[in-house]
Amino acid sequence: MIEIRNRFTGELIKTVDAANLSGANLCGANLCRADLSGADLSRADLSGANLSWANLSWANLSRANLSGANLIRADLIRADLSGANLIRADLIRADLSGADLSGAKGLVKIMGVEAGNLCWKRFNNDLKNNGFQFRVGLNTLRDGEKFADDERVTCSYPGFHFASRAWCAANYPDRSLEAKIRIPLDARINEPWATDGKASADRIEILQVFDVATGADVTDRYRQEAP
Repeated sequence: MIEIRNRFTGELIKTVDAANLSGANLCGANLCRADLSGADLSRADLSGANLSWANLSWANLSRANLSGANLIRADLIRADLSGANLIRADLIRADLSGADLSGAKGLVKIMGVEAGNLCWKRFNNDLKNNGFQFRVGLNTLRDGEKFADDERVTCSYPGFHFASRAWCAANYPDRSLEAKIRIPLDARINEPWATDGKASADRIEILQVFDVATGADVTDRYRQEAP
């Protein structure tokens, strides 16, 4: 049995059988550190729920609504997340070893990625990459390009590659600019779980551009230079 508490007040709402919560309405529930290992949460509404540090190993979360859920440091080892809605879910430091993520929606790489679908990308001074001229704001594929979303291929192309800030710094130390980017919620994402921190999408929004050497925000310079 587990206790369902209001995530804001801590007030006890109800006590439920953790074994079978299929289709349950747990929207906004405080399940921090709850032991839900092996529980049936298929099709459950866990939107906005606090599942930080929860034990969800081997749990059935297929087609569950986890949009906006806090899954920081959650144990999701061997969990079934097939078809789950993970839009805006916070999976920082969650353990997804062996989890079934087939058909999961809105999943963005968790390695160092910041809340709000914010990631990073590095450029040279011309803000170009692979012959594509990037702009501050929304960037989409060129006419005639078809996004490559085969999850068997890491860093597929055509597609805009992105990663954590630390990964970009480690792998592109000679590039002079780094950009904070947002992945739009309607973007298509190719994120094979065999990657080491990078993924790709069919559209990205550049929010800010920084000089790597000085840390200065040079966003306006590139906004003004765009034709």
